[in-house]
Amino acid sequence: MKILVAVIAFNEEKNIDLVINDLIVHNKYNYDIVVIDNGSNDNTRNIAEEKGITVLSHPINSGHSGGTAITYFNYAFYNNYDLLIQFDGDGQHVAAEIGKIVEVFSKSNCDYIIGSRFLDKNGFQSSFIRRIGINMFSVISSYIIKNRVTDATSGFRGYSRLIMEVFSKKFQHEINDPMQVLMISYYAGAKISEVPVKMTVRLHGKSEFTFLPSISFVLNGLMNLFGILLQKKTIKKYF
Repeated sequence: MKILVAVIAFNEEKNIDLVINDLIVHNKYNYDIVVIDNGSNDNTRNIAEEKGITVLSHPINSGHSGGTAITYFNYAFYNNYDLLIQFDGDGQHVAAEIGKIVEVFSKSNCDYIIGSRFLDKNGFQSSFIRRIGINMFSVISSYIIKNRVTDATSGFRGYSRLIMEVFSKKFQHEINDPMQVLMISYYAGAKISEVPVKMTVRLHGKSEFTFLPSISFVLNGLMNLFGILLQKKTIKKYF
């Protein structure tokens, strides 16, 4: 099985070295690592390349993680990976937990595997305001996809080739947030599941999700979700 771990990063020069070291030390599955640099203006790219890691850099910041998703979907699909795992570059994700996603993928026919911090409630649970938004999106998405989801916006996710193909060949439009990826994947016929994972507090720097951005995240997410539901029939035609 050919596995790619895509580390998304923006100005993570204080974290990226430790994140890459963690991935290398716990690489029991012979996975490849690529860093998706979302227009950083610090030494994120240089540090990763010095570690011998492939870096794909955006010339400007996309403003959200959706831009990095398009990049890693295309890179993984056209380089013939079987499993793609998104991994954040801020140190909140734990490399030792990757095995849980790999095991579920190898033993089932799931296409979209969410690493949930809320199934076992072990480790960092995010801020109070952010948890409100996550819980709301999880309840809504669970109802739509008819499958219980507890951490719908988790950045720790695994994708099969079905999902890679959807976003690299079939649905060639902008992606704004994780809910779009989840809903479109569902309409494309993806089988979705969750595994419990442990996350930690980011190592250095501040999260982009302070109070106002957290509120904006919820509002934008609701608008994107509403838009997807309105265009459900059109979206299904792609598949």
